[in-house]
Amino acid sequence: MANLFRKFVDIVLLILFFSGLASMFIPADLHEILGCAFIVFVLLHNFINRNFYRSIPKGKITKSRLLNCVCMFIFSLSLGALIFSGVALSNYVFVDLKIPDILNWRAVHLAAAIVTLFVLFVHLLVYIKRYIKSKALRIVSGILFVIAASSIFGMPYLDRWFHKVEVDSAQIVQGKQLNKFGKVVTIYFSRVGNTDFSPDVDAVSGASVMKDHEKIIGNAQMIATMAQNVVGGDLFEIQTVKEYPASYSETVNIAKQEFSEDVPIELKTANINFADYDRIILVYPLWWSTMPKPVETFIKSYDLGGKMIIPIVTHGGGGIGDSIEVLRRITKANVKDPLDIYSSDISSSRKNIYNYLEVLK
Repeated sequence: MANLFRKFVDIVLLILFFSGLASMFIPADLHEILGCAFIVFVLLHNFINRNFYRSIPKGKITKSRLLNCVCMFIFSLSLGALIFSGVALSNYVFVDLKIPDILNWRAVHLAAAIVTLFVLFVHLLVYIKRYIKSKALRIVSGILFVIAASSIFGMPYLDRWFHKVEVDSAQIVQGKQLNKFGKVVTIYFSRVGNTDFSPDVDAVSGASVMKDHEKIIGNAQMIATMAQNVVGGDLFEIQTVKEYPASYSETVNIAKQEFSEDVPIELKTANINFADYDRIILVYPLWWSTMPKPVETFIKSYDLGGKMIIPIVTHGGGGIGDSIEVLRRITKANVKDPLDIYSSDISSSRKNIYNYLEVLK
């Protein structure tokens, strides 16, 4: 009976772990709940197998025992990083906990998941004889391990290009607000507003587009709207005279050409008086690991000496690139350290935006 329960716990643990890896296909709140359940079953698994730790210093040290001990040590570290980064990223279960953004917690979370998956399968292969007696099945299990280990490296790709982003703007934009933030304007540059999208465009994070029912919203546009809701003030969009193509790949190629030519981009007339503001929240996507040329052109058009620029950068895995270096080089404004937001995290980033801006209050 005890052995049957042990197997049940192990099977549930595996199901929870792989359910967590499929986070892009399930609601964010369910992902966090499954994560908590995973933690509980990890503790239960360790309690059931507590004799393993007592037996470590006893008996002959074989290659399989040494391998398993090393795996358990690495597994413990990666699991701890997975849990802690998960708590830091929480927008539901641990929403009231404030963990400083000293690291890119999403990158830590993904890296920890990869390492945990790898050592978990090594651990399973060491003990697979308990569950599978056939040598052929063990070979199949090894093949499945290679497939699973390889597939997780493709998850960021799947996350960006197959994770459809449907949002309820009224719900995700609202939240706690910061009063007396000063005279502030939120300025953003987004594909939406600078591209003639068709109404049936695919709303995936990698294309920098999301949808609220039939309304198309740009990723940077959504971040800017959240930031404005946090601090108040005005909202302004950087718009180019010439629109970008709806095709993401074509836009990427045009952006590359803009950087190679290194000439100002023609912008629509900006009706903005920076004398009315002392703080500027600047939201833009990372293009070719740097600041989009239209944003650079806009910033260069004004003397922002004495102002504070608060940069928020959305990206598909490249972080801030060298965009902040560029920003500090082209303006005399006081450029604060940035907040970077991964494209697939935008719909749940309002809390992070609040925490980031709260420090600057």
